[in-house]
Amino acid sequence: MTAPLVLDAQIHVWKASTPERPWPADAIEPQRPEPLEVPEVRDVMARAGVSGALLLGPTWEGSRNDYVLATAAADPSQFGAICRWATGDPAEVEKLADWRGIAGMRAIRMSLNRGDVAGTLSAARDSGFFAAAERYGVPLSIYAPGRYDLHRDLARAYPGLRIAVDHAAVETADRPLTEAVAPLTQLAEYPGIAVKASALPCFLDLRTEKPPYPSITEAVYRLVEAFGADRVFFGSDLSRLPVPYADLVDVFIHHLPDLESDEQALVRGRALATWLGWTEPLAAGPETAAPESAGLKSSGPEPAEPETADPESAESGTEARRG
Repeated sequence: MTAPLVLDAQIHVWKASTPERPWPADAIEPQRPEPLEVPEVRDVMARAGVSGALLLGPTWEGSRNDYVLATAAADPSQFGAICRWATGDPAEVEKLADWRGIAGMRAIRMSLNRGDVAGTLSAARDSGFFAAAERYGVPLSIYAPGRYDLHRDLARAYPGLRIAVDHAAVETADRPLTEAVAPLTQLAEYPGIAVKASALPCFLDLRTEKPPYPSITEAVYRLVEAFGADRVFFGSDLSRLPVPYADLVDVFIHHLPDLESDEQALVRGRALATWLGWTEPLAAGPETAAPESAGLKSSGPEPAEPETADPESAESGTEARRG
């Protein structure tokens, strides 16, 4: 039997702070004391049956992309890089024209859950960042829990922009998960918005809910009903996961029985790869065929045609201030 394609939409990886590679002086506390490095991620993924993942440097390491880009460039069939960018700097925004030439880069992350969110958004608009991302087909991954207005306003102003809503815009476990994801469904009318069904065990009452976590199944059903399976992506946020990784993966492989087999395959990874134009994981065989080859077409805006790229380096635009 062909193993299913499973792509994780978000895993943080980072190295320890050293004199040669220091963290910022005002770095927030990491999600765990020891760094989560790529060899450990490979091992955990292999044991859980996960084919690939998008890697993201965490905020406590600073706005750097060297580790995730090097990993993704070396093994693009297994890893892609979500990068941080100086979204308010016009000079860095100009470099987006060449983003496809940065080996391994698949998207840009904006963390809008703390700090001066209004100021960050204003600077990104004034610098032309959102317009450039729309023009050059740069997918965004935005974490702005509860800010449905923010996502809606961006979708209306930049209808060709692709935005993945991180962690289904949820931040706490203060209400049942199916209720917590419900407000997000109002954004399904915008074809440029997709949902990362990531970190969902973090928002469960694990004192009462045990594997296979039926609340996750029901939340995924609600999201797929609204957005379609081609705009809902499995993800873990592994470094803060409060349950075994394999248990979460099992939900997406074996516990979505109300979805058709094609829908299950999309949510597990095919939709993510298609959304990002990440072709390498889709080349392994029948189970990993792109949705278009199975008669399914992404409902999101068409990716922009690749530009001729000649970036100065793999860190072009990536020695960024906080994105």
